[in-house]
Amino acid sequence: MTQIILHLGAHRTASTHVQGVMQKNLALLAAAGIAAPSQEAVNTALTRPLGARIPALRTGFRALMNGAKAETVVISDENLLGFLNSIFRHGRFYPDTARRLAKLRAMLPVDPAKIVIAIRPYESFFASAYGRWLAPGRMVLPRPLLAELVLGLARGWGDVLGEVAAAFPDSPLVISEYAPDPRFGHTQLRAILGPMADDLAFNPDYRWNRSMSARQTMLYEQAVAAGDAARADEIRTWKRFKQPPLLEGFWDEATLRALKARYAADRAAIIEQFPAFVRAGAR
Repeated sequence: MTQIILHLGAHRTASTHVQGVMQKNLALLAAAGIAAPSQEAVNTALTRPLGARIPALRTGFRALMNGAKAETVVISDENLLGFLNSIFRHGRFYPDTARRLAKLRAMLPVDPAKIVIAIRPYESFFASAYGRWLAPGRMVLPRPLLAELVLGLARGWGDVLGEVAAAFPDSPLVISEYAPDPRFGHTQLRAILGPMADDLAFNPDYRWNRSMSARQTMLYEQAVAAGDAARADEIRTWKRFKQPPLLEGFWDEATLRALKARYAADRAAIIEQFPAFVRAGAR
């Protein structure tokens, strides 16, 4: 029976980097009996049907594998949990995770041998998510309104992790905490693949965090407000290299303190519930 490893992200925790490294090493993984379908393939076979009332004929694990054989299959897609849009469009934090994962479990032939997921401190998660979510045609949220929105969210990481554990009660849950360190992507690969991750070819200097910096976001918002679409699009193309840190000037002090306090409380509860939780900086 094929073994499944499920990597659920979450968003803004180097998931794209993890997927990219695995795609660059497909031959090496295949030689070890490991299949790593692309995110596009996972999206077509599993993620997209989670939101459909009536699934297409060819969906699910069988469609994902399409006859291919492997001892282990790594399924990686942060959108299996839900979408970032729900935060900024509807003011809800992964509201459909329980329903989506219950449906996903029914689509898999066996329970995952392991589920890997990372969480991120709220102050940097929401800033990164908002900078990534902003795109032409999407509403710019005044910073006070954005702060009110994220501070008013009824759910948090503890709710999401509890729903993951409830959906797959027999699957070991490996939870790690995001760290703004180039090594974090490799840390996630090791959580998924074990020591074999050390054999994969990847660029250690690759930065996966493609959200806009605080200054870049501010300039983008100003361009949108001025109706200068060309300038807004150009700002979005800027690289983060040599720009100020993501959080520099993003939140006012009161919001920053409140987000840090909430994360600290949620983190303490998560550690108590999931003793194997890997803290940032732990070696």
